[in-house]
Amino acid sequence: MKQTRLFITALAVLNVLSLTGCTKESDDSNSSAPATAGELRTDCGTVFNGQLYTPPKASKAQVGPVRFIGANLVSMKLKDGEQLIKLHGLGAPYEDYKTSGARTVINELAAEGDALFYIATADCSVTLNDGGTGVIGHVFSAQGKSFSETLIKKGYAQVSSDTCQGSLISACYSALEDQTAQTIAGELTEFLWKPVSDSTGKLAVHSGPYGVTVIVNGETGTNQGGGNGFGSLARFNKPGCAYGANVKVKVVNESGAAYLYQGQPFITIPNGCQRYKIKGGTLAPDKK
Repeated sequence: MKQTRLFITALAVLNVLSLTGCTKESDDSNSSAPATAGELRTDCGTVFNGQLYTPPKASKAQVGPVRFIGANLVSMKLKDGEQLIKLHGLGAPYEDYKTSGARTVINELAAEGDALFYIATADCSVTLNDGGTGVIGHVFSAQGKSFSETLIKKGYAQVSSDTCQGSLISACYSALEDQTAQTIAGELTEFLWKPVSDSTGKLAVHSGPYGVTVIVNGETGTNQGGGNGFGSLARFNKPGCAYGANVKVKVVNESGAAYLYQGQPFITIPNGCQRYKIKGGTLAPDKK
């Protein structure tokens, strides 16, 4: 019931923000910025020159190639030179997996082609940790995807209150973050596939988080609690070989939200007969 209420609340916030306080850009623009291959898409709107638009026109954007600098920071080569841009409404995440995931997402969006940039307010700037300065704003990919909202929906963002009219989007971003938490529990960094358990001779799957449910090719294991330095141990009624090749393993929390492995809500075991372990963020064969 609590999850249902949270989901309804999130939808309500999104709906309210999409219906109120927003402006649709007029077509009167002399900008020569090219339109994107797809329309700009946003759930929460875009703060541009102090106003909230849903969405702004592509022709009003500054356009240029973009590259990853940090989980909430990119660099764009614009007409007037290189510009550091902090993504509006996003803070720097504490977890390493979020930074790593954000790098992958931003690089994928950047690979679509020249991105579109909208400054939040005309006088909006930020001092970075290294003493440099940048501006705060919104970036869209060449295919019309919001960098900020994509990061939030994939679970790699840290939503935070921001300056430069950040209050116009903060509630909606928080609602998006809450929605994401219903399906994404975090990153799976500790995992061991043991095809033949020492005690039962059958499959045992160790994972880092406590109290999780492990599902192998649709079959749910029995959680035996922690052990061997892992938070959870799931036991199965067959040895690992019985599951064949390219075995799909899902690890979910008590609410049913999945733990991610390299951005996916499952792990694929190449050979069910072989021991595998996550080492340094990558699944690899494991020898005793």
